[in-house]
Amino acid sequence: MTNKSTLGVVAISYNEQRDLPAFLEHLLPWVDEIVIVDDGSTDATERIATSAGNKIKFIISPRKPSEYFAQQRNKGIEAATSDWLLHMDIDERVTPTLADEILEVINNPDKDGYRFCRLNYFLHRPMYGGGWQDWNMLHLARRRLFHFEGMFHETCILDATENRIGQLKAKMWHLNDSSYKDRMRKSFNYCEEQAKRLSERYLQITWLHLFSLPIFEFIRKFFFKGGYRDGTLGLLFAMHASGAMFRACALVWDEQHRVSRGSIEQQLQEIWKKDNLNLCHAEK
Repeated sequence: MTNKSTLGVVAISYNEQRDLPAFLEHLLPWVDEIVIVDDGSTDATERIATSAGNKIKFIISPRKPSEYFAQQRNKGIEAATSDWLLHMDIDERVTPTLADEILEVINNPDKDGYRFCRLNYFLHRPMYGGGWQDWNMLHLARRRLFHFEGMFHETCILDATENRIGQLKAKMWHLNDSSYKDRMRKSFNYCEEQAKRLSERYLQITWLHLFSLPIFEFIRKFFFKGGYRDGTLGLLFAMHASGAMFRACALVWDEQHRVSRGSIEQQLQEIWKKDNLNLCHAEK
């Protein structure tokens, strides 16, 4: 008989009382441990997690100002003990086919990690275009060989050669946003990451960037990435992506051309001094 590899799931959470019960329910029967690193939830997230059984490790660790999601996931890796780790979001669900495939491949001695695709849902509808179909990430790997880097869209870094990385056939379900309001809220956070990339790429953001980059983003999402295949939903997302690009450009432009409040106050004071001087001359 050979020893089978153990499998753990690592997730990060913040106020996940809506999605957490279903997340745990479909994982508990077939994984060995679930590590949840919580950002300081104020709802019932902790109660739901800690009452789900001894497979759960719930770690309360609010992010510091200098930390992003990657640091939270790395805390989960450090707390886990399983041979292999599957990194998930609380709004993701493993399909039965994917579960069977994962349990089979983690016993393959020739691989250290696997990429898999998602079927992403937008406003509770599956998206087949617009760039959503491109997600294919390395989120299943041997615990001792990988860590995460990056800001809000974190990247897995695996200490292994490319030939040691496999590709799974089945997809993960990603339920994503339940309303457009949720998407807008997340988008404002993601703009910070996009703005950083723009500032690294362009020395100066000009009016031309403010005009052209959002337009190109719409064309890329709706036409080049096939958003038109999703009809009205694809149009809505392409326009949303265009607006998000504009906001990121505006953030960088403002950072590069910002006028301080102190300089404005000084200008206003100079106007007052000049007007007072003219007023005094007029009175004489």
